Amino acid sequence: MTVPVLKLKGSPRDIGREHGARAKSLIHDNLGFYMNMWQHMGGVDKEKILSDVEAFVPFIEHYDADLAEEMRGVAEGAGLEFREVAALNARTELTFAYLPNALKDAPTGGCTSFGLMPEVTENGHLIIGQNWDWRAEAVRTSIVLQIEQKDKPDIVMHAEAGTIGHRGINSTGMGVCINYIRSELDVFKPGVPFLIKLRGILNSERMSDALKMLLTYVGPNSMNMIVAHQGGEIIDVENLPNDVLFLYPRDGILTHANHFESPMLPVRDTGKSTLPDTIFRSGRLRRLLTARKGRLGVETIREALTDHFSYPDSICRHPDGRFPRMEQWMTLSSIILDLTEMTLRYTDGPPCSGPYHLARLP
Repeated sequence: MTVPVLKLKGSPRDIGREHGARAKSLIHDNLGFYMNMWQHMGGVDKEKILSDVEAFVPFIEHYDADLAEEMRGVAEGAGLEFREVAALNARTELTFAYLPNALKDAPTGGCTSFGLMPEVTENGHLIIGQNWDWRAEAVRTSIVLQIEQKDKPDIVMHAEAGTIGHRGINSTGMGVCINYIRSELDVFKPGVPFLIKLRGILNSERMSDALKMLLTYVGPNSMNMIVAHQGGEIIDVENLPNDVLFLYPRDGILTHANHFESPMLPVRDTGKSTLPDTIFRSGRLRRLLTARKGRLGVETIREALTDHFSYPDSICRHPDGRFPRMEQWMTLSSIILDLTEMTLRYTDGPPCSGPYHLARLP
């Protein structure tokens, strides 16, 4: 499996149209994966899904009309209805809506992420990253997008085909990684989708711009982000449907998994019961990274991210053969973002199974 790398430029519509045309097959596969999951595990039909996603469009338009234009371009290029591309970009919120009960009875997994301040790395670079865990069926729909924009920062990101926001870095030194979290407040509620917020972070010139956006467009669901800047700042942002909480590196290292870690959490964390391995993954990754403090680079970070304690429900996650393929989770890619040298490294599958590939800004 080789992840396609697409270099895109032009107007928002042009960028989207080229994305859609060049990744058409993967976008159709990705849409098929989500529709199948929502319909079979969530018990909803396609028209219900497309009707629900219409409620998100005005929020996207109000936040940044250029992003709605880019999504329209993706739909045109891929030969899809606009609502289908909108569903891909609101996939987090739709999954919260359709799968809460299914998640209780099926095996689940989640990402493990980290941030490293310059004082703990071998070369004085600021580095963030994660193991991106999701359903094994989605392993073949990843792409890398190198986007050259007018009047906004250039971007390189590791994304899902058809989505316009994900984990990555921009030309001003911003970077972002992600984790699933869930609270008792999470229900179906339209708003600015999580993936659109990720693109908003990567469209930001400064850390303060990114934080202002997150504080302005709170909700609609819980998700976690590690937001960083090459100038020497890493902040973990735990998003709730009605608030935003923050965590900071300790002794130069920050880690996060799939439960809330802020002591200020005012509501019940309902995600950890479906993801019990989250309880050890964040702390274990911190210990693995701390043991390599002062010599943390690509290879030593990889050593930590290939940890197989509690296999297959480990930091480096593998499919659990006791369950049907659709219900299996795995590490789809391991991501290392060096914000000092402005590079994105990614694996095709779990980091124990192959090398990191290098992608740069356009």
